[in-house]
Amino acid sequence: MDNRNWLTPFTNDFWGDRFFNQLVPRQFADFFRAGTFGPSIDLRETENELILQADLPGVNREDLDVTVDENVVIIKGESKQDEIREGKGYHLTERRYGSFHRTVPLPVEVKADQATARYRNGVLEVRIPKAETAKQRGFKPRIESDDRPLQ
Repeated sequence: MDNRNWLTPFTNDFWGDRFFNQLVPRQFADFFRAGTFGPSIDLRETENELILQADLPGVNREDLDVTVDENVVIIKGESKQDEIREGKGYHLTERRYGSFHRTVPLPVEVKADQATARYRNGVLEVRIPKAETAKQRGFKPRIESDDRPLQ
């Protein structure tokens, strides 16, 4: 006999329920799954490069790992924050630790070996030059026809 409570998401596949997934968008349900938390990302495309910006407040530069491939950027990191407050009659120590992993697919082919990264004021900026094939997309061929023009 199945002894699971349908109201408790920890004892059954609450997020995988077919009815629930039809009501809630997939991205919303994924937000609550363990291990899917990641930084907010902005990805812009210019004529010559892609610019990726990630908000990473409270993360040290030494705790970041960025990998750029031909079609994806992978950002990994760890946040470690210790806060100690003392006052008259109390002593408070708070520790926050957490890791994240974010994979960002790129819309065009890039020159991964020429990517640069800069981390300043809690914002990581990765600049990746486009490959020559990506710059030349959108070629418009001349249209030829044997038909005579309509009058």
